Amino acid sequence: MTQELLELLSPEFSFIRADATARPPEGRIYAPGRLRLRRIPEMFRYIHHLRWLTTRYPLPILYAIFSGNPLGHIRDCVTFAWAIPRRRPVVVWTHNALLSLHASPLWHRTLHWLTRRATLFVFAGRSLYEPLRDILPEEQIAIIPNLVRRALLCSQTEVERKLAHADVSSRLRLLFVGHMLPEKGGWQLLEAAFLLRRHGVPFQLTYVGGWVTSHDASAFTRRIAELGLSRQIVHHGSIRDPETLRQLYLSHHLFLLPTKHPTEAQPTSILEALNAGCAVIGTPHATLPEIIQPGVNGFLVLQHPREIAEAIAHYWHNPNLWYSHARAARQLFVERFHPDRIRQQWIELLRRVQQSIPELAQVTT
Repeated sequence: MTQELLELLSPEFSFIRADATARPPEGRIYAPGRLRLRRIPEMFRYIHHLRWLTTRYPLPILYAIFSGNPLGHIRDCVTFAWAIPRRRPVVVWTHNALLSLHASPLWHRTLHWLTRRATLFVFAGRSLYEPLRDILPEEQIAIIPNLVRRALLCSQTEVERKLAHADVSSRLRLLFVGHMLPEKGGWQLLEAAFLLRRHGVPFQLTYVGGWVTSHDASAFTRRIAELGLSRQIVHHGSIRDPETLRQLYLSHHLFLLPTKHPTEAQPTSILEALNAGCAVIGTPHATLPEIIQPGVNGFLVLQHPREIAEAIAHYWHNPNLWYSHARAARQLFVERFHPDRIRQQWIELLRRVQQSIPELAQVTT
């Protein structure tokens, strides 16, 4: 997502990069908050490189991201203490939630210290900022939604074709896209799928996402067999080809993300689903209530299989409801989340940061 932002802001801005991205083995993801010894030398090389860059190039810094987990928070504190000069203008893009740190007596003070070292914070939604009002004044805040990759964008013609040919009443096509972590709600979807089948609702449930552990993968596969859902469930694993993922969004009716992940902020998968004209079902968690308008483009439910199943069944019993919600989902994306709109907001914000510092007013990096 950071790479996409940098490309989106070209050619108005150019960037000198210090990359701290974790690179796990192919097909796996790193779960947040777990210490890996091989990452320690990587992080020190990153911090040393960033210190060298800030000495050589006295430019504003776009810092992505402040981490929402304790180990990442320690990294951020070390980075700002050692590598980023105190007077350097820093725009922090917080596309992770900071609320768990803010609620902890252990980390509250260091989080407060970090906020004093940054110039401006960009949140994906207002609900991520509201609980932090005691340490972040309004003038330090900007609200800019997360990005959808341009390779995943669907044209209005494609979405209209989907609406014209979708047959919701014969079989609902359900899609989950996200890391296969228990907190994301994928397991609850299995139980909801069992209830749907028991009540005679025809469906296919597709999962897209990588596993953190082989134990989770085995347990998930066993549970599918125990519930007798092998014919209704498809799991693709991680999909790196954007066109394959784009076509999956276009070929499915509903997007499901009953997440309660503690550092959830604004999942880009939901924005990608809106873009493809999918009605969405999620939880009242993080920024999801700012995206999902119950009865307009989807439903908000608790992370409970029965509630999830009942929300899904509404669309099978009333196909016209799906058409209405799918159209509203696409319209919301065009009005609020299209990359062209996000690009303009970022350009205006970064220009404002430059203009506020006379010696940097003519700098475009």
